[in-house]
Amino acid sequence: MSKIYERYLELKKQDDQKMYLFHCGNFYIFLQEDALKINEYVVLKITTFAKNVSKCGFPVNSFDKYMHVFKNHKLEIEVIEKLKEETAEKIIKEITNLDLENMTPMEALNKLYEFQKKCH
Repeated sequence: MSKIYERYLELKKQDDQKMYLFHCGNFYIFLQEDALKINEYVVLKITTFAKNVSKCGFPVNSFDKYMHVFKNHKLEIEVIEKLKEETAEKIIKEITNLDLENMTPMEALNKLYEFQKKCH
């Protein structure tokens, strides 16, 4: 399951009345029910995000235009900026808590590779 979809499910548990708009690369996307619901107001092509997960969205450079439309319809939309920022915060916390004095150089190198994977 993707991190974005996991985050979407967490947010929906907290407040299922809001629609969540995720910044994903060069696009902003809605997932699942939010993708279907937003299409009642703005027609966006619905495609597959992951197995059995639908999405729709628009390019980053159209953000202001779409937000204006959503505001006119009085839609409650929360924008979730790039998840990499959250990942970076977690990695910084992990690095801060490393016990470097009790690690071999190979263990330290492996840890760096783990951090690199989390960032991509």
